[in-house]
Amino acid sequence: GINAEYMGTACEFNSNPMLRLLGRRAALNFPARCRLNLRRRHQHSRSCSLEGGRALLSELLPRRKPFFSLEAPFYTDPGILTEEIHRVWRRTWLFAGWGFQASDPGRFFTFRLPPDNLIILRQDDGSLKAFHNTCRHRGSKICLKNEGHLGHLVCPYHGWSYNRNGSLISASHQEEAFNPRDYALKEVPVREIEGLVFVGFSGDAYFSFDEFKQYALPHLKMANLAGAKVAHSDERIVHANWKLVWENNRECYHCIPCHPEYIKANFDTSLTYNKHADGTVVRGVDPNSRRRAEIISWLEDRTKFWASNGIPSDSAALSSTFPGSGWYRVTRVPLRPGWVTESLDGQPVVQQMLGHSPERDMGSLRIHTFPNFWIHISGDHGVSTTFTPESPGTTRVRVDWLVNKNAQEGRDYNKERLLPFWLRTAEQDYALCENNYLGVCTSAYEPGPYNFAKEYNVERWVSWYLSQMVRD
Repeated sequence: GINAEYMGTACEFNSNPMLRLLGRRAALNFPARCRLNLRRRHQHSRSCSLEGGRALLSELLPRRKPFFSLEAPFYTDPGILTEEIHRVWRRTWLFAGWGFQASDPGRFFTFRLPPDNLIILRQDDGSLKAFHNTCRHRGSKICLKNEGHLGHLVCPYHGWSYNRNGSLISASHQEEAFNPRDYALKEVPVREIEGLVFVGFSGDAYFSFDEFKQYALPHLKMANLAGAKVAHSDERIVHANWKLVWENNRECYHCIPCHPEYIKANFDTSLTYNKHADGTVVRGVDPNSRRRAEIISWLEDRTKFWASNGIPSDSAALSSTFPGSGWYRVTRVPLRPGWVTESLDGQPVVQQMLGHSPERDMGSLRIHTFPNFWIHISGDHGVSTTFTPESPGTTRVRVDWLVNKNAQEGRDYNKERLLPFWLRTAEQDYALCENNYLGVCTSAYEPGPYNFAKEYNVERWVSWYLSQMVRD
């Protein structure tokens, strides 16, 4: 059998870099008293690192050079990540999941932002509420499943029971002075828009959700994500800092050598940013492209067609802006001629249309919300990416493939055709981000310059991130 001492060492091994240096076998044989000293030193070192995050940030922020990548501690330091959770993640609206995951009263799903876990629960009146998945007795996790149906929320430890609205309704053997109203589940803000569910950990979020809702609503109504379902989900740990995942998303400089499937369907590699004499920056078709006139004509034709059919689009301006308060982007862009969806051959992979569309070629509707969500929506399906940081060097990423809720696998779609385009692209990106992180962690790394024409969007993302990090 495996004794308790081994189990303790095995669990500690992965989280303690001092024991990792010894190796598993040597760590097991290391005297218990010495292991305890190493554990204490590791805990003290981690505590000092977290306390030093704010001080380190105050050193790094003033010396950041525009249009250069960030210094290594932004990607590697635990204290910096703690500050990011406080200043960025807990002060913005986070995509948590899909409304159809909690389709009926009592149905729920969970959302995790380490160390916290939330329950998003459909109420009897059809609204949503979000609660911390933490019992008010002694802190036990209440819902042990990621989704399901609840009559009441019952803590598996001591049986405290809560109504769907979060109020405590049962706690046995309490003193006479005990007041259940003092121990309701802790609630956080939640918003739902056309099938997308967002949560906010703080009541003083920096950004207005209504601003995003007003901007995105015409696009989302036509996309009909409220009438979708998840046909497939792929979740994994990417061994890279979460900001590198965003930086990779914000440019297609790497697409030609790295994404053979993606570039067949999309015009991203044909677009550049150019600065005018008056200082304004405009995104347009690469002036050096031999097919520039042809591409411009196609983009304008598709935009006019969509406008004449009442389909929201701002692709005439090749928009890649994050309007308003800067945390969201919604835009529709044409696919290349012959492509009506983002698939390996450009042909539909789902027979039933996803949204309320007059035709199959809806281009690519792209929605981004900082700091944890983006989605590409074609006429027949959509593919979303959601992620949260687990540590400075690990990011939990989930990709969902969405289809019409009435579509049946085997009849209307099969995964052999539905998945490859985005699964291959995602896995290519994971490898790029992980290699990038390995390099950032070396002693040779120092910030390098962004290419203005191709990486202007990376600078804008980094600038947005830094604008949040200067807030207390």
